Amino acid sequence: MNNLRTRIKEKRDQLSNDNVVRLGKAIFRNILDANILKDKKRIAIYYSVNNEVATMQIIKHLWTKNKELFLPMINLNQLMFGPYKSGDNLSKNKFGIPEPTTRTEKLITADILDLVIVPLVAFDSDCNRLGMGGGFYDRALAFKKTSSETSSPLLIGLAYELQKVKTLEINSWDIPMDGIISESRTYLL
Repeated sequence: MNNLRTRIKEKRDQLSNDNVVRLGKAIFRNILDANILKDKKRIAIYYSVNNEVATMQIIKHLWTKNKELFLPMINLNQLMFGPYKSGDNLSKNKFGIPEPTTRTEKLITADILDLVIVPLVAFDSDCNRLGMGGGFYDRALAFKKTSSETSSPLLIGLAYELQKVKTLEINSWDIPMDGIISESRTYLL
């Protein structure tokens, strides 16, 4: 998996800034076309870094729709979610990823959310996701494996088509996405 992770990250890193912007706009249009945001009130979304699918256009759109927005935060080696409003300060975590400077008591867990928009390194057409390798999202979303309430939150990965692989080797702890949206397609489970 590490070889695949490295290879796909290298491909993604080779995208020019112009391509990142162009593909990001196409992905944003596909998000709107998929109509996944309409009935969702509490939405977690990642803050993009290192040529990940850009999320700022999505974040700004969600603010205009008065959605409650949350960014992932690492707290005691667990992924939690902190509120994120326009103008809030962010600080970089130990991985260099911006996160809110929220006090611990304001953090929430994923089961309270309506939608979680997830970053990924690679994916397959069955909506399996390969992340960065830390297992943070899989642990935070593990309740989806055992919960009878499978509809909440909806899990959507964002990716470029160049990140798609034929099949991913899946482990028992891996949490599949409900859908993955790229610049050219929406994959749904």
